[in-house]
Amino acid sequence: MVDAIVLAGGVDRGEIAAHTGVVHRPLLEVGGRPMVQTTLAALRGAASIGRVALVAPDAVQAAVPDDAVDVRVRAGETFLDNVLVGVQAMSTGGGYLLLLTGDLPLITAEAINDMCNQSLASKADVCYPIVPKDSCERRFPGARRTYVRIREGTFTGGNGVVLTRDFATRRQELIARLYAARKNPLKLAAMFGLGFIIGLLTGRLTLRQLEERAGTIISGRACAIISTYPELGFDVDKLDDLHLARRIAGK
Repeated sequence: MVDAIVLAGGVDRGEIAAHTGVVHRPLLEVGGRPMVQTTLAALRGAASIGRVALVAPDAVQAAVPDDAVDVRVRAGETFLDNVLVGVQAMSTGGGYLLLLTGDLPLITAEAINDMCNQSLASKADVCYPIVPKDSCERRFPGARRTYVRIREGTFTGGNGVVLTRDFATRRQELIARLYAARKNPLKLAAMFGLGFIIGLLTGRLTLRQLEERAGTIISGRACAIISTYPELGFDVDKLDDLHLARRIAGK
């Protein structure tokens, strides 16, 4: 089984907070409950998941019932801090860890099981889900996502990563940097190289080339998991995302 770490330490000072009065994004309500509760309920319902740790500030922790988590960790000042304390809190045991954000309003146990099962089958050090564009647009018409075109198709990145516990323990800072940069082309270019990003922009690169380049950067084996569950790629970054999530949940 895979142990999960939910990263729910984000603070919003932009349009979402101005509109809703909620500064801790995981506490935004979608479908009648805070998004962090939806994420934790999906993890509890996933057969592939063992223990669950929640990295969050006190206000978010207070909104989560005791039976929803096994380990509580107070959030730090930065995303890197939260990855570090989360991995340290779950450092014992074998197998794999799942890092997942706490602002996934429509995540399901089925999506989590699919991602974890594919990751375990790959036997890679780091597994990252990518979702086809057509799957996202069918499920979430009108949602604005960052897409990348490669030879196999056009994809957006997911909001989780599965990695071996040993790798997570040894390479925490690198994991945090890569994860935080997953939606920022400039940051990715700095890590992967400008020439590599140009290849991405022109659609000439293959999935195998992406995996090999990522593997070189992490000094391990990387694997892209193609998921047909678009809820993995749908988080609430903008006010429009929140409105869309609430409309879909209301149906």
